[in-house]
Amino acid sequence: MGGKIIIASASVPEKKFLNDSLVRAGHHVIAESNNMSHAFRRTRSLDCDLVIVDNNLDGGKGLKTASIISEDHLAAVLLLVDGEMFPATKSFHYLIRPIYYNTLIPAVEAALWHWQRELAMQEQIRTLEEKLKTRKLLDRAKGILIDKLKLSENEAHHFIQREAMNSGSTLRQIATEIINQEQKIKPIDSN
Repeated sequence: MGGKIIIASASVPEKKFLNDSLVRAGHHVIAESNNMSHAFRRTRSLDCDLVIVDNNLDGGKGLKTASIISEDHLAAVLLLVDGEMFPATKSFHYLIRPIYYNTLIPAVEAALWHWQRELAMQEQIRTLEEKLKTRKLLDRAKGILIDKLKLSENEAHHFIQREAMNSGSTLRQIATEIINQEQKIKPIDSN
């Protein structure tokens, strides 16, 4: 999978172990940090897939760091915790110390897999929202054509399609033009 990872831990030996283990597993450690503000700056400025955050970072503010990264959808988070678990900890992928290679790598890969899945779902949602907006614009434009030009719904749809093909525009662009020009479209006199 080979994710781009940032390690945020104040422990030098832990960072070295994490770095060596991740590289050995085929991942790319693109930055290391030993405090909360530096971890934020690196996460925001680098295109990373995962941030491994020590819960004890900056005297126990690691959970806050993880929460902000997660809420801002900057990257997946893997929280490193000691034996004590907080309810908020359970909203993240987490790993309880001591950390071993055979527990670290599956936890990292699970976090990366879920992150990729979340990104795909967000993209699918954006696509569906855009389709819905286009559909609403088309329906509104067809309604205007039906009212003003006394066309059937099928004729109004074909009119929009024809205009899009003739002008090299999208259906959405033509529908938007029709809506913007609504006042200028003169109704057909039925006399």
